[in-house]
Amino acid sequence: FWGRADALSADKEAALAKYLKLLGGGAHDARGGRVVYEELCASCHTLYGQGAVIGPDITGSNRANSEYILDNVLNPSGEIPEGYELINITTQDGRTLSGTIASEDDQQITLRLVGQEIVVPKSEILSRETSPLSMMPEGLLDFLSDKEVRDLFAYLRTTEQVAMPY
Repeated sequence: FWGRADALSADKEAALAKYLKLLGGGAHDARGGRVVYEELCASCHTLYGQGAVIGPDITGSNRANSEYILDNVLNPSGEIPEGYELINITTQDGRTLSGTIASEDDQQITLRLVGQEIVVPKSEILSRETSPLSMMPEGLLDFLSDKEVRDLFAYLRTTEQVAMPY
């Protein structure tokens, strides 16, 4: 029940090697990583029952495996679980909405967007397309310091919730 799966490109393979090496050294602070997670990931993902449901709940994922996590972060469109595909809807009044489907029946579609859900009557839909791209943007780690990356991965590899540092 998974969507399409793509192999990593050469530049993403290089980034994977870079981050795997980075994660092997230096101090790791899971509490600081929780702060990074809350700012970067929690608006879409649930971990330990907290966060949003736009992306998959990652509590039960293979988080102990850094390569698995990195593969999903560096190549978010490579493997999109069914039900988390990006749906683009154009309405008859010219609006374009993009999100994941929260629910659907014969009359309407409820789209999950970051921070909200929107109900769209099917009678107002001009077009509907499933995108091959994930809602999760590429390059999320590019804006983090090495310490923030190490801390984030320390938090992601925890087996139970850690307290916030403040």
